[in-house]
Amino acid sequence: MVTGLQWSAAGLCTGPFLFLIFINDLEVSTTSRILKVADGNKLFRTAINRSDHLKLQHDLDTVCKWANRWQMKFNESKFKVMHYGRKNTGIEPAYCMYGEPIEEECFEKDSHVVFSNDKKVSLHCKDSYSKANRMLGINSRTIRYRHRIVVLNLYKFPVRPHLNYCSSVWNPYYIKGIELLERVQHRFTRLFPQLRSLPYNERLQELSLWSLQERQNRTDII
Repeated sequence: MVTGLQWSAAGLCTGPFLFLIFINDLEVSTTSRILKVADGNKLFRTAINRSDHLKLQHDLDTVCKWANRWQMKFNESKFKVMHYGRKNTGIEPAYCMYGEPIEEECFEKDSHVVFSNDKKVSLHCKDSYSKANRMLGINSRTIRYRHRIVVLNLYKFPVRPHLNYCSSVWNPYYIKGIELLERVQHRFTRLFPQLRSLPYNERLQELSLWSLQERQNRTDII
């Protein structure tokens, strides 16, 4: 039941310290919470009725006035609204910026992680699988000298990070997501002809690798 708005400032190229000073008073006179990040600020609050909607719209207008006061214009095309939960969808009128309605999204990529309004991670699993599988395909087509150490390093650095990046946020809990990601490593272990006849777990032992699920569980524990 949380509604969030995300936007980016057009042409904002200040350094981190100067940026923090510049944006420090952004949330003044607002009642909603604001997450201030250089490439994507977020304004959000619990919204279950029209009154909550009006409060969030008022805070959005306040932020736009703040930008005008500092002679800065937000790029309204990058504003997005996402509803988490079922009780605040379909609230009319839509959220607006500079008099124009903001586009509603069911999912959005933030810091290279795909967030969905149903809080499921299946979309991010598909995105990670696609990137890692594509990179693995490039390696398998271009690398002819397949010494074990060389191929392992080419997997651990350009490929596996796509499957483990920020996994503590999106660690899959459905079997289909776990198996989809594991499919990439399964394919990698079959690049070694002498290991193809072995079961997957034995191939991992031969290569001193953990399954992706084990790595993600370890990250969660840490």
